[in-house]
Amino acid sequence: MDQAPTRHDTLGSRPAAETSLSGAVVDQLVRHRGPVLAIYLVLSVGGVATIGAPDRPAVLWWLVGFIVVTCAGTEGGFRRFLIDWVPVLVIAAGYDTVRAESVDLLSRAIVQPQLRFDEVVFGGTAPTVTLQRWLNAGQGVHWWDYLAWLGYLSHFVVTLAFAAFFYVVNRERFHRLAMLIVTVSVAGFITYFIIPAVPPWLASRQGVLAHTTRTEYEVWSHLGLPAVAKVFNGSAQLANPVAALPSLHAAWPLLVLLFIWPTARRGRWVFLAYLVFMMAVLVYGAEHYVSDILLGWAYAIVVFWAWNRHWAHRDRTSHTAPAGSLVTRPG
Repeated sequence: MDQAPTRHDTLGSRPAAETSLSGAVVDQLVRHRGPVLAIYLVLSVGGVATIGAPDRPAVLWWLVGFIVVTCAGTEGGFRRFLIDWVPVLVIAAGYDTVRAESVDLLSRAIVQPQLRFDEVVFGGTAPTVTLQRWLNAGQGVHWWDYLAWLGYLSHFVVTLAFAAFFYVVNRERFHRLAMLIVTVSVAGFITYFIIPAVPPWLASRQGVLAHTTRTEYEVWSHLGLPAVAKVFNGSAQLANPVAALPSLHAAWPLLVLLFIWPTARRGRWVFLAYLVFMMAVLVYGAEHYVSDILLGWAYAIVVFWAWNRHWAHRDRTSHTAPAGSLVTRPG
């Protein structure tokens, strides 16, 4: 009698027959979790004793590894929840790794290609400068500055809200959305290392661009939160001021839009409006050039296309695989 395929829900939510190498690795980890965890902890303690206390990015990456070693292969409970949401920690660790190098990246950050693109396309003046002149940016904090502030912060809420929704209603779609977001984020982090880029507000401080105001900083200061405002004041010790090209603030919502487009017939138009709103927020707030945003969209489209090709191929393979070729997890 043919056996029904077992599932590696934790690391991909697909039949074990489809997991190949990754499934085999998980199987071995499940079998030998105790010794593997012990080795991981011994190596960690030895590393601290030899090299010294780790910095924050190293701690985050260590935590990613610890969760994977401890929870991989779990089919339910809190450990399953941790492994499902480890992509969020991967993104945080990746961003923090780039931020830790931002002091060195500042010295070789580029400004002319993206600025020149915006000036050529928009008649000689970067649209950030034009928008801020029209809307009196920097001359007090207006209600539309608060709207832009909320729009900018929504980047950290909206995509996670969609992920949480799919986590509840469709675990397979959650894993796919998580993989899309992690992939485009890692691609962005790698680009920040290779080609650090100066955003409009920093280009103004360097005298390369006409005066612009970073509205995020202005609003946080107006709210009487100087500690938070300091993060948006250009300190490379607190944030990465040259993580501008591509714009992940633009890439994430486009990925979500592409992901929900086939099924959310009404909601997709609302989210399309949100995507356009986010573009206006990023340009007006002097966070990104239009060229940064377009490159972020390009990254999103390529990542979405590549993963969908992979998933379509995997689905075809699973439908045509002989019944006797199913692989089950060892007991």
